Amino acid sequence: LGGRRAARGPLRLAVEHILARQVRADLLHFFDTTGPVLAPSRPFVTTAHDATIAYGFNPVRGGYKRRLYPWALRRATATVAVSAFARDEVVRHFGADLDRVHVIHSGPGLGPIGEAVVPSATDSPFLLYVGNLAANKNLPFLIRAFGASTARARLVLAGRPGEGFSELEAELAASPRRDDVELRTGPSDAEVEGLYRSAIALVLPSLYEGFGFTPLEAMSRDCPVVASDIPAVREVSGPGALLVPLDEQAWTAALQRVTEDEGLRTDLRRRGRETVGRYSWDETARGVCRLLLEAGGTV
Repeated sequence: LGGRRAARGPLRLAVEHILARQVRADLLHFFDTTGPVLAPSRPFVTTAHDATIAYGFNPVRGGYKRRLYPWALRRATATVAVSAFARDEVVRHFGADLDRVHVIHSGPGLGPIGEAVVPSATDSPFLLYVGNLAANKNLPFLIRAFGASTARARLVLAGRPGEGFSELEAELAASPRRDDVELRTGPSDAEVEGLYRSAIALVLPSLYEGFGFTPLEAMSRDCPVVASDIPAVREVSGPGALLVPLDEQAWTAALQRVTEDEGLRTDLRRRGRETVGRYSWDETARGVCRLLLEAGGTV
C-alpha cells in the first residue's frame, strides 16, 4: 500500500493510520512517536527516539511532529524509549508520563554484510562520516575543524541530503581543504560497508542525537570512533569512543590525533568491540515483547 514512496515520512504515517484503523488487534505498536490517529480509542504502544523537533531541526518535513508527538505520548498505554536520554527528552518537551515511558535500548544498527564495495588500495586514507547530511549532524562545524587541521587524510561524508544541506555545501565551498573532502550522497549499503571497513575512523560531530547508530555500526567493524560528547552518545557508545566537546579547536586536535596515533586507534578498536558487544537486536526484541505483554497485548 503506497509503494516505495510510503517507506518514510508523512506518507508512511498516513498508510500506518489507515491500516491501524482496519486491523483487528488487542494492542497496536508503532515504531515511531505516533499512534492510531484515525482510531484514537484503540490501545497502543508508541516509540520515542528523540525530541529533535523541539530544537528547531527539520522544521519543514518534521513540522507535523509538534502536534503528533504530544498526542501520541499522552494517549499511549506505554512508550518505548530507545535511550534514557530520549525518555528524559519526551518527558521534558512533550509532557510524557515518566511512569509510562520504558527505556529499551535499540540494537547495534545495521550489522556487517557480506557484500562490500571496498575503496581502491590506491585511494588515500580517509576519515568517515555516515548519516543524514542535515543540520543536527553539525557538518559545517566538522568541515571547519577538518579545514584547520593538517591531518594526512581525506574526509568522506556519506549520506542522504536533509534540511540544512545548503549550509554544508556553502561551508565546503569555502574550506581551504575543499579538494580533500568527498560528498557521497545516497550511498548503497555495500558502499557504506566498504567505507566502514576502510576508514581511519568514523567521525560524528552531532549537536543532537537520541541514540546514535553509526558509532555502534563502526565499532562492530573494528572502525575507531570519534564523536561529540553529548548525552545520548555518551550513554550509548561513550566507553568505546573518543568523546570530544563541541569546540572546533578540540575537534581539530582530535582529528589530527586519531589520524596520526596508531596506538590510540588500536585502543579505540578494543574498547569499541567491548561496547558494541553489549547491544543485541534479540535482546531489544525481548524487551519490547515483555512490555507489550505487560501492556495487554499477545505475542
